Amino acid sequence: MTARLPADAGRSLGRLVVAVLELLQDVIERQAIRRMASLSAEEVERLGLALIAVRLQFAELRAVLEPPPDERIVP
Repeated sequence: MTARLPADAGRSLGRLVVAVLELLQDVIERQAIRRMASLSAEEVERLGLALIAVRLQFAELRAVLEPPPDERIVP
């Protein structure tokens, strides 16, 4: 006999992943800002482009993992 997960378990996991992604994005951006003072103009430009790319990738993941607005739990 196999145990079955509730149907909403996947959505709950998706919410957790989105929350972790948001925390990770915040940490990455804060670290980048701290390091900007020691970078050249070219390195700052590359860092900015990399942060934009990360933000876009996280947005794509959120779009896939977040529940639709009518299913969101608002505290």
